[in-house]
Formats: sequence, structure tokens, C-alpha cells
Amino acid sequence: MRRVDRMNMIAIMIAVSFSVSPIASAQQFFPSIELDCTDSEVEFELPESDISTVQCSVENPHSYSEKVELGYGSEEIQVSGPTTITVEGGEKESFEVSMRVGSTVYFGNHEVNVSAHVSEAGGVPVGIITGSEEFIITAMVPEWINCFVNYGIGSLTVDAGEDASFSASYSCESNKNQSLDVELHLVSNEASQESMWPSGFNDISDQSCRVEISGGDGVVNCQFLVTTPSNIEEAWEGCLVVLDERTLSSMSCSEEDSLALVVNPKETGIGDIGLGGNGSVFEDLGLSDDSGPYMAGAGVAFVCAITLGLYLRRRV
Repeated sequence: MRRVDRMNMIAIMIAVSFSVSPIASAQQFFPSIELDCTDSEVEFELPESDISTVQCSVENPHSYSEKVELGYGSEEIQVSGPTTITVEGGEKESFEVSMRVGSTVYFGNHEVNVSAHVSEAGGVPVGIITGSEEFIITAMVPEWINCFVNYGIGSLTVDAGEDASFSASYSCESNKNQSLDVELHLVSNEASQESMWPSGFNDISDQSCRVEISGGDGVVNCQFLVTTPSNIEEAWEGCLVVLDERTLSSMSCSEEDSLALVVNPKETGIGDIGLGGNGSVFEDLGLSDDSGPYMAGAGVAFVCAITLGLYLRRRV
């Protein structure tokens, strides 16, 4: 009996709709719903968070309860929320719409559609005579990029004047197709950031290096060649840092993903022929440094004796 009463109510609503103006009919008799959301624009905070939410609500302007079907749509953004909600007569119900952006979604504005459609009024199916309410949300996806470098080795040591040669793999992930120059930076261990390169250090790499990012990622292998000063008296310690053109100056070696570089001074060989000191000729002969004066005097006397002998021989 209750089913019959409901169907009679719908029939009366339809009949009355033909006896009054269309506007009055839609407002007063036909089941309808009012859909609204707090924000018409949202912006994702990539790469920190790939989720954004919006609060929406549906309001029933009629005296009878309504069952509302909710729908969501977007070409590239994943949208989720409740699929159905029941709203009592004269009441409002709120719900949350969640949007997730994948790493492959390109930067820019994307449209998100939220729709509400009354499927039942007072427990009676009315979907065939009701339309949908829609709310459009503009989701703004900012540009993001992450880049990484792999040197393959942990450190590099050369002698003064020798060229330092190494390779590095530079890879990037981004939601924007772009190309970036990959550049070399030099920092001393004592510096808090990069400054002018010391004299003698020069980047003489044969070819420039450039990473091409397309379809979400890109990678390039770079070869670098650096000259080193030949006249240093103490070892120079620092690091080589590979970065792209977005960074003009490198930070300290400890703050960057860097390759340690040590340039050792050349050995002059003076100690091998010196009179005294480590590695002197006295040590080679098994004599102490205190024997130096005596050995020098003996050498002078020996030279004088030879000279005198030659002189006397000529006189004879």
C-alpha cells in the first residue's frame, strides 16, 4: 500500500506540473537538489603533497527526503568521494571531494567535474524526470622537477698539474618537457659555498652536457676534464659538484652531492741530493748528520792534496 501511495504522489506531482507555469513546477514540485563547493580553484603543492581536497554540500529544498547520486570526472586527475547521499527535507549534507595528481600529470590547469542527481524522492525512483547539478573545480598543477647525480666513484686524487677526468650520470624527473644544461662546479673544503675558481683550475671538457626531459624523465652521461695548478706547495682539498643551470653557485661540499677532489703537490726530489735532512746522502752512506762538517773538511783537504800533487808534478 505504501508503494502505491508513493507512485500516486509522483503522478500527482507530474499532473500538477502541467497545470502551473514550468518555473513554478520545477521549483515547487519536481525533485531537485542544490550543489555547492567551498572552492572553485585548488592548487596542488607538489612535490610535497599530491592530494588536495574540497568540501562540497547538497541541499534539499523540498519537504520530502531525497537520495542523491554523486559523480566525479576529470581527464587526468584522480577524483574520489561518496557515490550516494540521502538528504532529508529542508536539510543540507556535506561531503568531501579528494583529488590526487599522478607524477605523469603535466603542469597547468585541469578541470574537475562534480555532479549531483536526485535518484529517489520520498523513496520513489525519480531519476527519469530529474536532471543533474554540476560544479566545476579548476585544479592547478604546478611545475615540479627533481634531479639526481651519480659519480660512480667516491673521490678523485691527482698530482699537481695533472688533469682530473671523471664521468657523471645526471637524471631528472619532471611534469614538464624541458632541457637543461648540466654544469660543473668547484668548491674548496674550507668554503661555505662556491666562489671564483683558484688559478690553475679550468674546465676543459670537450663537449657540453645537456639533459632532455620528456614524458616525465630524462638522463644523460657527462664527461668532464679539469686542469689543476702545477705550482702548489700544499695539497688542495675540495670537491667537484655537478648541477644543472637552475643553480648558479654550488653550496659547500657537505651540503651538495659531490665528488671529493685532492690535488697533491709534486715531489721535487731535492731531498734526495741534500746534505742533511731526511733522505740525504749521509743517510745513504750510513752516517749521521753530525758527520757533515768532518766530511766536508775531509773533502776540501782531499781536493787540496790532489791540486798540490799535480802542481809539483808539472814543476818536475
